[in-house]
Amino acid sequence: MLIEGPLKIGVLDDPEQPGRELHIDFTTEFQMLGQQDQSEAFTRYLGDLQQGIVSLPEDDPNRAGMLVVQQITEQLLPHVANGELELSDTIIVEMGRDHSSDSLMSLLNS
Repeated sequence: MLIEGPLKIGVLDDPEQPGRELHIDFTTEFQMLGQQDQSEAFTRYLGDLQQGIVSLPEDDPNRAGMLVVQQITEQLLPHVANGELELSDTIIVEMGRDHSSDSLMSLLNS
């Protein structure tokens, strides 16, 4: 399932390392919005994620990956809303190798 939004998420997957890195960037279009519009767009994105998750069956392989993105988005929302992030910087999140990170890899590759 593809949910278009303000984030571009890439995964650095080095089999020699114990975990994976998510590289999160904000789209250029999102960066060009004013702070209020960014806050509103990011809030809508979170709502779209929640609707997408609810619409998936419990056993859908994309569900766990979308839950990871939702969790990250929820953590970023107050910082986006307050203009506290440098949106041109890449955010790096380290993850372990488990079902949810496998699901996220699958989601991003589909």
